[in-house]
Amino acid sequence: MAYEFYEILEVSRDVSAEELKRAYRKKAMEVHPDRHGGDKEKETLFKEVNEAYATLSDPQKRAHYDRFGTTDMGGGFGGGQGGFHTDMDFSDIFESFFGGGFQGGGARRRTSGVEGEDIEIRVKLDFSEALSGLKKTVSYSRKVVCTECSGTGAKKGTEPKECSQCRWAGQVRRRTQTIFGVMEQTGICDMCHGTGKIIADKCTKCHGERRETQKIEKEIDIPAGIDDGMTIKVRGEGNDGIGSKAGDLYITFNIPNSIDGLTREDTNLFYTTEIDPVEAVLGIKKTLKLPVLGERVLEIKSGTQHGEVLKFKGDGMKHISKDQKGDLFITVNIKIPTHPSKKEREFYHEIAREKKIEVADDGFLNKIF
Repeated sequence: MAYEFYEILEVSRDVSAEELKRAYRKKAMEVHPDRHGGDKEKETLFKEVNEAYATLSDPQKRAHYDRFGTTDMGGGFGGGQGGFHTDMDFSDIFESFFGGGFQGGGARRRTSGVEGEDIEIRVKLDFSEALSGLKKTVSYSRKVVCTECSGTGAKKGTEPKECSQCRWAGQVRRRTQTIFGVMEQTGICDMCHGTGKIIADKCTKCHGERRETQKIEKEIDIPAGIDDGMTIKVRGEGNDGIGSKAGDLYITFNIPNSIDGLTREDTNLFYTTEIDPVEAVLGIKKTLKLPVLGERVLEIKSGTQHGEVLKFKGDGMKHISKDQKGDLFITVNIKIPTHPSKKEREFYHEIAREKKIEVADDGFLNKIF
């Protein structure tokens, strides 16, 4: 015996018929291949679960299995005489999965709705729009219930007819030969493609699709501080559903993280400016014009060093979900002149002599004086 049927169904050996049935339903739903994208391992487990239940749900086979530990009853279980059998209606499982199924030997009419799908679009914003936030009109296409046929898919004045194969159910039973015998399963009807109905005369507007495409322009509120890659969800603005709610609209934003040297990192902003050596030595208060932000006054203290950072608290981006802002950091670099004028060279040589610093071309000034 390759495996133990009681262990497969996770039941004790004295399990009652009703408890066995409940255990089987639970286990079958857990390992059903349709719930795992056709996983081959789950398919094997599903077959084992069905064989275990088929054996233990039959009193004669269960008694034989309990006594001899095998399903072999002389003619071979699963052989040509009876094949695989279970009194568990597979529609019970599919009803748990999909809300459909079969009852009482006849088909039960089900609603052939259409799920309202979500829509995803991308919208570009510039740096200043992300900084301040705004109302913006976005354009996109969505599927809406056809205004001509009201979602039936049939030509105006006509009605869809019952599918002769599945009789409104949208699903059909299929018998499949397996290594355990013949299994009965429920699948989508290939005649009506799961709708349960046949449309003889299709709607001239939606061509039987039941929905039409509509161009939408919608104004949305974009909060200040929105960042690149963030997504806003607009509930109910996706594709219309038929017999179900509409999907949602997801708007993902593409935003540059810098503009003219002003760079964003989360809610903080960074900028680099240059000052003259004289300004660094003596100190100065000067106005700096920043991109997007406008003017800011820099207080350069006497003795400011190259690479020092000035912090402007609360002058950065707004936090998208909090009532607070990041900071602005301005790095100060000291610009060394590469081509000083004659007067500037004289000035620097004078400083060099005063500090007793020997420079490469000190003879230049000796000739002057």
